[in-house]
Amino acid sequence: MKAPHDNPTLVLEGLVCSSGGPRLDLALRAGECVALLDLDDGSQGLAPLADTLAGHVSPVAGRIVVNGADVTFDEIGRRGVATVGRRDPLFPPLTARENVAFPARARGASAKEASRSASEWLALLGLERVADKRPETLGAGERIRTAIARALASEPSVLVLDDIFVGLDGETRRDLHHRLARLRLARGLTLLLITRDRADALAGANRIGVVAEGSLLQLADAGTLIERPHCARVATAMGDANVLIGLILSLDDDAAQVRLAAGGVADAMADPDLREGDLVELCVRPAQIAPMFPRGAMRDDDEGLLATLQDVTHLGDVLRLRFRLEDGADVIVHRPPGSLPPGVVAGRPARLAWRPGGALVFPSTTKQR
Repeated sequence: MKAPHDNPTLVLEGLVCSSGGPRLDLALRAGECVALLDLDDGSQGLAPLADTLAGHVSPVAGRIVVNGADVTFDEIGRRGVATVGRRDPLFPPLTARENVAFPARARGASAKEASRSASEWLALLGLERVADKRPETLGAGERIRTAIARALASEPSVLVLDDIFVGLDGETRRDLHHRLARLRLARGLTLLLITRDRADALAGANRIGVVAEGSLLQLADAGTLIERPHCARVATAMGDANVLIGLILSLDDDAAQVRLAAGGVADAMADPDLREGDLVELCVRPAQIAPMFPRGAMRDDDEGLLATLQDVTHLGDVLRLRFRLEDGADVIVHRPPGSLPPGVVAGRPARLAWRPGGALVFPSTTKQR
């Protein structure tokens, strides 16, 4: 993936799109794709963001800066931003070619020039075969690609994609991600992707912003979000982390010993603001947990968290094991196929363990409330 340029193309400075909505502070460099993963519903989430960036509605607070110019209150179509989403359907009476030619014609280009430009964008998005078809005859993926071609024909500095993958089958989604990646490489396209699906955020973004509880919780590359999340919400959203409630027994620099509500003591890396006696949420990803199945009777001094295997699901390249702890909480473990010892079935007792660096503890949200 081509590295983005240094100069910011889009800057959001303290942008709030609705009452109770998240405050957004971020900058997109030319050629970069940033995905905003929206975990909220209603006014707390990102539903109004695309309309605000396009100019359909005014923000509650903050600024929108494109290529160094404040466009917060500029007219629609004069902001250097194009959007593709539910608000931007294709024009039903027009063919795909005529839809894509529309922005150039609106700028005063001749029919010949607009058609030439439309043909170029249609070719880049693999739509030559359907160029003269009307929207109702196109497949779902073809309609989305036509809408993207039309948006790009307006020559925007930033393209905003608002939940465009919803309702598409897996093959169509993969194809669309592939075509967008090629466009970024070929044209230095700057993308802001708004989505509720982690897989779509991970598929092509340089950085991902996780939005929940009315806040932008963390903005970073995928590896950082998964390995070094700022809070339990990010850990669960990006790494499918199991969350266990506990109490800090002791701290040694950034290492903590935690007495778990489910029983037993576990080691983990600690948030720097934690203190002994704090109520915490211990987060550990499924792949970090090693299940042990002793052959004899369980002893109280055995290491690990006592659990009972509930079921095993084969997911292709990984086995999903669901365990139940003594307090009734479930823990998910991922293991490679063929890694379980013979005779491991539902109902088998086990001990669950992980290396200290494989788990993180954060202040409990229960405590914060």
